[in-house]
Amino acid sequence: MSDPYYSDELVEIYHGDALELLPTIEADVVITDPPYGIAATSYRRQPGAVQYRPIAGDADTAAARALFEWLPAEMPAAVFGANCFPELLPHPGRWVCWDKRLTRAADRMLGSAFELAWLNTSTGYDQMIRCLHGGVVNANGHGLKRVHPTEKPVPMLRELIGVVGGSGVICDPFAGSGTTLRAAKDLGRRAVGIELDEQYCEVAAQRMGQGVLEFGDAS
Repeated sequence: MSDPYYSDELVEIYHGDALELLPTIEADVVITDPPYGIAATSYRRQPGAVQYRPIAGDADTAAARALFEWLPAEMPAAVFGANCFPELLPHPGRWVCWDKRLTRAADRMLGSAFELAWLNTSTGYDQMIRCLHGGVVNANGHGLKRVHPTEKPVPMLRELIGVVGGSGVICDPFAGSGTTLRAAKDLGRRAVGIELDEQYCEVAAQRMGQGVLEFGDAS
């Protein structure tokens, strides 16, 4: 395995292809948001909106397929966007619904009102995480701009880590801007991430270099 792009006492980030690096990763928990295979090459095309870099590997479901081929049956995991590739799921599992709007009035905000994450478990219940996020108002801070098209808020990821359970090293094979890694570090958890786009590796490394973030209310 190559040297990490970034490393500190809790987090390692590797710049490379998750399809190649996954077999070399030692982890105890997986929380990730892989490419959905929907060929979303550009985001927010409306006039004046932020334009993001395309998501690498989003042309097909090869990345998600590789993830599930590698994922040990007993490993606690949460996989966002799995509703886009249900044919790849090894079993029905359980689901977490992230409610991004919280109120009917907020439902008018641009974008999806919720997102789903598949849980690698056949016990327990489907669960809900309520965390306001969208446009100029989001759980990372009012008016704080996102740097990745599918960036999740840190408070929501902190709560999801608790829902997924397990202990030991958290792995995010599609780390993007490093939100899962940042949330893990805030909780004092060890984490390892893989990201194909070097620009996002740099963003993630910068986020890891920040101090412990303030815990906001994710309800």
